[in-house]
Amino acid sequence: IQDDQSKFIYFMSVALGAKKTCEVGCNIGNNLSDFPKNSEVHGFDMSEYALEKAKKRYPSFNFKVGNMNKIPIDDSFFDLVFTRGVLIHIPSSDIDAGLKEMVRISKKWIMNLEYFGKDGEMIEWSRGDELLWYRNMKERWGNFDVEVISDVEIPLEIDQGKVRLTLVKKKN
Repeated sequence: IQDDQSKFIYFMSVALGAKKTCEVGCNIGNNLSDFPKNSEVHGFDMSEYALEKAKKRYPSFNFKVGNMNKIPIDDSFFDLVFTRGVLIHIPSSDIDAGLKEMVRISKKWIMNLEYFGKDGEMIEWSRGDELLWYRNMKERWGNFDVEVISDVEIPLEIDQGKVRLTLVKKKN
């Protein structure tokens, strides 16, 4: 399944004409595994441990420690900025700051692949409560100066969760 997800993300970047791509919350880089080594790919994560693994797996990509609420990159730097399974970990009180940063660093496209449900409703998890929340990204993006291009459920063959792809285009 992970291989299908990575292929899907890579082919979406190609279809969107993205030359510079950034994954926010990249962890060890699983979602970047299908990007060619010569791609201009960047990843941010809060975990230094995960990023060390990502750097070993993909030495030609650019990885930095960063919080999505304050991404250390210039405005409009990336053609595509994306998340997969990251925004469910962000409390509702903090998510808009992270989305604002994603808009800031994107030149054109922002894509989210997130567990879908009533926005902010807690997802029960074996590790405890108040750690995961469903997201309605189409609704969330309504608070920003972006155009929702697509908001569709991902087939189970690609992602086993109740995941939606939300693609937005930054208004200039």
